[in-house]
Amino acid sequence: MGELTASLAHEIRQPIAAAVTNAKTCLPRLGRDVPDVSEAREAASRLVTDVTRAADIIVRISLLFKKGTTQYELVDINELIREMIVLPRSEAARYSLSIRTQLAGDLPSVFADRVQLQQVFMNLMLNGIDAMKGMTGAGEHSIKSEASNNQLLISVTDTGVGFPPDQGDQIFSAFFTIKEHGIGMGLAIRRSIIESHGGRLWAAGASGRGATFHFTLPVRVAAHA
Repeated sequence: MGELTASLAHEIRQPIAAAVTNAKTCLPRLGRDVPDVSEAREAASRLVTDVTRAADIIVRISLLFKKGTTQYELVDINELIREMIVLPRSEAARYSLSIRTQLAGDLPSVFADRVQLQQVFMNLMLNGIDAMKGMTGAGEHSIKSEASNNQLLISVTDTGVGFPPDQGDQIFSAFFTIKEHGIGMGLAIRRSIIESHGGRLWAAGASGRGATFHFTLPVRVAAHA
């Protein structure tokens, strides 16, 4: 119960924070002498998306603790990456951080839970942004996809503070964190999600030299689009 509670608190914090930001963007535009309806509508639309994602996350986190209830479908990884990198762009721009993608063409689709993979990408991207906030110079976030040995290999790299090499596996332990205000559940949940899909999640990094998180997803014959 403690793990479930911490997981829910960690996961829904991100979309709720995004919803609050969009609400704060929407209201002033409606309060102008001449309301900016177009921008307010866009912010309200993003707010609906954020709240819907929070509701989906609550359902999916609950399903992690029940065998055989994951909602699988064919997922185009590159399409998913393109969708997800839009969400943290405003946060990245605030700190003069760039987001770059290197996506291999003609990748097969994978049979996976879309919402759970969205959680993986969002957590890894926001972790990278947090790691680069205190660095001097312009930081860069890069996401790479490729096919390797009958599986997809996804790499998420940042130029942030990194972590000691001897903590490369420890950072995936529940309740272990190197963040000042972290609770140590994010990466533990990510690894659990990837492993439930038959893949593997690991990290490589060094203090002050950034970090790269890699994960694999198996390609099955039936999963080719």
